[in-house]
Amino acid sequence: MKHYVKVIRSVIFAVLIVSAMATVCVGYSMYDLSVKEGDWIEYDVVEAENYKFFVEVHSGDRLRFEVTGIIVQERMYPNGTVAFEVEAPVCEVYLNGEHIKSNVTLSEMILCPRGEVHWRSLDKIEEVWKIEAPKYGTKYESNITFGRDTVFFSYAMEGAVSGGAKQIIHKDSGIALEFERYSYAGGNRTEYRIVISDTNVPGVLAPWYITYWYLIVLLAVVAVIAFAVLHKCRQSKKKGGEGKR
Repeated sequence: MKHYVKVIRSVIFAVLIVSAMATVCVGYSMYDLSVKEGDWIEYDVVEAENYKFFVEVHSGDRLRFEVTGIIVQERMYPNGTVAFEVEAPVCEVYLNGEHIKSNVTLSEMILCPRGEVHWRSLDKIEEVWKIEAPKYGTKYESNITFGRDTVFFSYAMEGAVSGGAKQIIHKDSGIALEFERYSYAGGNRTEYRIVISDTNVPGVLAPWYITYWYLIVLLAVVAVIAFAVLHKCRQSKKKGGEGKR
């Protein structure tokens, strides 16, 4: 009887060990997107120098991304250990209304997981990269700053190939409000900056009356001044008419 008890305990212990190992191996945090299939985002290309996104892109162009699917990707530390998983959008890409590419996975370029927790997890990876980068002959710096409604992320690296990026992310949706990237090797430099212009995702863009509040105030001031001047002119004419009598 005691032998069977020992066997049962050994089996239970083995099951607990395997379960614990499975939890360590596959129990990664998962950060999901707020965008879904059918959502779209448009960006104005504010600056572009030697920029090619499947085709040549120039300042003044407009890029449109339509979400057609979602996949899962791993985010790793420099040693290859998985830190967490994220959802990433698969998109159709349009340039100035013309379709240029299908099934493009954007990773964390302009459509990122929603919320703040994802960025705090990413910051832990960034800190490790700062330490490990010199081993690969590269200097690496990055910064993540949290605002009330936005997240600012930037990085810069110097090595055989140097470059960097800057993002301003709408925190609740994970959508980039602005995205800038540059790289250079030898005498060749590539740079571009895009700014969101339209989207069907609610809550990302400020309502028109907030965006143009200064124009509303200006028009109101002009209207008040015009009314005051008109009223004064009428008063002057009225007094002039009474004086002639």
